Amino acid sequence: MTQIASSGLGMPSTVRYIKLGSGNSGTDDRCINDCISYIGFGTDDDQLFELASKGLWDEFKNLQYERDVVGSEQARKQRATSATNQVRAFFEAGDETLWITFFGGFMYHARLSNSSRPVISNELRGCTRAIADAWSNRDEQNKELKVENLSGNLTKIRGFKGTSCTLSSDQFDYLLTRLSGKVPSYIERINKSQEDLIDGVKSAIKSLQPKDFELLVEILFSTFLRRIGKAGGSERFIDITYEERMSPDQVVAVQVKSHASSEIVVKYCQSVEFERYKDVYIVFHTPDSLDLDDLLEAQPTLKVVDVHGLARLVVDSGLIHWLKEKTS
Repeated sequence: MTQIASSGLGMPSTVRYIKLGSGNSGTDDRCINDCISYIGFGTDDDQLFELASKGLWDEFKNLQYERDVVGSEQARKQRATSATNQVRAFFEAGDETLWITFFGGFMYHARLSNSSRPVISNELRGCTRAIADAWSNRDEQNKELKVENLSGNLTKIRGFKGTSCTLSSDQFDYLLTRLSGKVPSYIERINKSQEDLIDGVKSAIKSLQPKDFELLVEILFSTFLRRIGKAGGSERFIDITYEERMSPDQVVAVQVKSHASSEIVVKYCQSVEFERYKDVYIVFHTPDSLDLDDLLEAQPTLKVVDVHGLARLVVDSGLIHWLKEKTS
């Protein structure tokens, strides 16, 4: 399911989380694919379903209490009240309420159709309602809503012990921001600061002396590869060789050039030594008439790393202090 939720209904007044089944029941899969929502609490029972359909919530709660024979009177009353509130929200909600759920590593969202009425599902042991469009796992910019990319303050709601609940005010605000395709204001500030930092790092890299530039590249590549060849020296084709940490037979070559042009890169690709390596990295900080689109497509083992890519690696690897010491 990759549909974009309809934005024509305006901002929801309420957002509720709903757990569509539990464990390996398959109920969540069924709901996502069949464009329905589901709730249990014995609503497949004719008597409970009729009370809920008529909005007789006190009677519904009393019957829930009477049928619950586990635990103390207080615990039974609490469970009956909780069940009634969750079922009532499900039965009475219209398209002013946005529902979210989590399935298959994504967050999905949908609205119940105003015209849809709950129906008993003996198969699912509860009742279902049709949703207005389809469950969507994308924001308004058509970007996937992966759980791993969402705030933990929102995704922690998956630990709710019941079936359905409303979001807190901060969760509500965050969710609407994410669904719009925007990022929170604090992320915007971080992104802007990071862009400024990377620009400064790029300028610092370009001011490095050739030996220091080569040393920086060696340090950066050593964070994810194991160096096996000596930097610099009399090597004709490469400056540094590495091996994959998990596959030592996979050798990677790195050629460091302060300035790089298309002619220089083509020359390396035409070398008889080029085929010896799993990947060949050409690393530089200043391009000279560099147009490599066709070459990169024809040579999948060729990797080009420019000053922007290096600057991001410097920031991510925590080498800003080292760079400052070398260029101050």
